[in-house]
Amino acid sequence: MLSANFLMSQGECCGNGCVNCPYIPRHKKGNKNINNSKIQSKSILYNWSEIMSEYLKMPMIGLGTWLLPNEIAEEVTTSALNLGYRHIDTAQAYRNETGIGDAIKKSSLSRDDLFITTKMWPGMEPDNNFQNYDSVINSCNQSLSMLQINEIDLYLIHAPFAKDLRLEQWQAFLDLKKDGKVKNIGVSNYNSHHLQEIEDAGLEMPAANQIEIHPYHLIRPTLDSYMTEHKILPIAYSSLAPIPNWREGSRWNGKPEQMKTGSMPYEDIAIKYQVSAPQLLLKWGIQMGYPVLPKSVKKDRLKENINLDHFEISLEDMTALTNAHLDQQKCLAWSNGFDPLDSE
Repeated sequence: MLSANFLMSQGECCGNGCVNCPYIPRHKKGNKNINNSKIQSKSILYNWSEIMSEYLKMPMIGLGTWLLPNEIAEEVTTSALNLGYRHIDTAQAYRNETGIGDAIKKSSLSRDDLFITTKMWPGMEPDNNFQNYDSVINSCNQSLSMLQINEIDLYLIHAPFAKDLRLEQWQAFLDLKKDGKVKNIGVSNYNSHHLQEIEDAGLEMPAANQIEIHPYHLIRPTLDSYMTEHKILPIAYSSLAPIPNWREGSRWNGKPEQMKTGSMPYEDIAIKYQVSAPQLLLKWGIQMGYPVLPKSVKKDRLKENINLDHFEISLEDMTALTNAHLDQQKCLAWSNGFDPLDSE
């Protein structure tokens, strides 16, 4: 893979899809226009599709299922599959794997056509009931049973809370992959120092890191650089957090009151493309290179969230969206101002 420095020394794009291609539009052979934008998040310059095609082969749009009760999980998942969703994201802590498993089992789709992500809950203070090697193995077996599948496409450690047991948990993940129970392993809510632990131990690095990403909570520069260097795919959750009625009434909502009311954010840009503000936010994430996981229980919203192929956000508008709230970066998906990235 040619480097950006080599490309710039040649004065034009080679068209080979280089990760750090500095030309706009990217990967167009012979193009000589250098990207001089002031976008703070460098991820827009990265060709994450290279990582996905080599490792994960993950659909760019998945169904998020956090706060989806188990009793309606089957119905919503079935609707999503019928609308064209092929990636379903769940977790042990969501307590809806059984309903999702029923939908998968009853679907006429081939298992090879689906990508299933679930997460192992590591434990959290003040309970201090952190998972060890054996309990991680048991958790995976339980998820496989409830989802009614033989292999998990992507298995994630849900958060870095088990400080003294993080490496033991990761070793269990490595062995689950070796045993064929999971195809790919990764983490969620890990910052660069959490990932560095794995590297320092000389262990295989995660394939992905699922984190909160939207214009109010961009990937932090140090983490961004680390994940790029180690080819760890960022997967975005809570992409629609800037929307006023997002998670309305839930305690898992760290938004300040002024963000829960008022007009729809970025409405002027959305009108320009004749799309909704949620569609604009999801497309922003995809164009940044992040798979997104929108959640809804309404069929019309499920349909809207996956209908994103008919428009492309310009570089100018991508820059405006990315830079709009650099002075207000805040985790919105957790309560009381807590951000799991700040865990020790």
